[in-house]
Amino acid sequence: MTELTEKELDEILKESVSEQLKLDKPIRTDNIEDFLNTHIKKKAVLGFDIYRYSQFDSLRQTLIPHLFKKLYHISIKNCLKNEQFFLEYKNLADFENRFIDTGDGGFQIFDTPIEAVIFAIYFQANIVRYNSGNQIHSDLHNLVGEISLRYSLTYDNVYCYKKNHYGPAIINCARIMSKDKLNRFLIDDNTIIWFNSELNSIETCQLFEAEKDFPTIPIFKDKFNKESYKSILFGKTSNNIKRLDILKIGEIKSKTDILSIYSAHFQVSFGSRGKDFVKFLVTLGNLNSSGLSE
Repeated sequence: MTELTEKELDEILKESVSEQLKLDKPIRTDNIEDFLNTHIKKKAVLGFDIYRYSQFDSLRQTLIPHLFKKLYHISIKNCLKNEQFFLEYKNLADFENRFIDTGDGGFQIFDTPIEAVIFAIYFQANIVRYNSGNQIHSDLHNLVGEISLRYSLTYDNVYCYKKNHYGPAIINCARIMSKDKLNRFLIDDNTIIWFNSELNSIETCQLFEAEKDFPTIPIFKDKFNKESYKSILFGKTSNNIKRLDILKIGEIKSKTDILSIYSAHFQVSFGSRGKDFVKFLVTLGNLNSSGLSE
């Protein structure tokens, strides 16, 4: 995503507004729109934050941003190691340059919704590991206790200006998440449309067998290599997504548009090192079908 600079914006405004007014001509908004459109791209935005952060006591509120960053970093490391076929980032900085930090959470920008879903699954897996009390960050667990997260995912326009990100995808993501009081994983209809177009449906993800299916899927086939392919979620001949449910739960107004909102529920199996019993099941979202809060 090309960053919009202050100099470029000043130049196009001068050309399209100031110079036209000097010549007593109408302002050229089409020129401004064409220029801005070169910097605006469709992106997936994953919003996630720690549920009911404001209700924690002062000590835990102070520690939570530190805990969140630790969970964020370990989730990135997991994805870089295990899911680079889907998430083509080179290092931690690639993620952080596309992250809007809110202290108890934030908004991560991805190229596609499937990338966002994969990252959300890994982040939730690390929440489960943390909540067990003895796998990761047990010192913080002893002070903060168990936590839960709520998630939202949107797919719409985003642009970058002075190293900050803006756009309706971020605005809608924040609005959707703020209306959830049941720590679910909420997604907009643009995300549903993307999955329908690219992968037949979001539910199809639980059927993937990489070796068999990815050579036939347009967004995957050009980069799929049977010998080098690696993924924990979608193995060459297996799939660790055990359950996937989508429920429409309501609508919100965005400018002049009405967005349909869906609740997603994933159950994914993982293994864990350093314990006698290594299996654990991660649940992202829940099946509560109540509508959105006002």
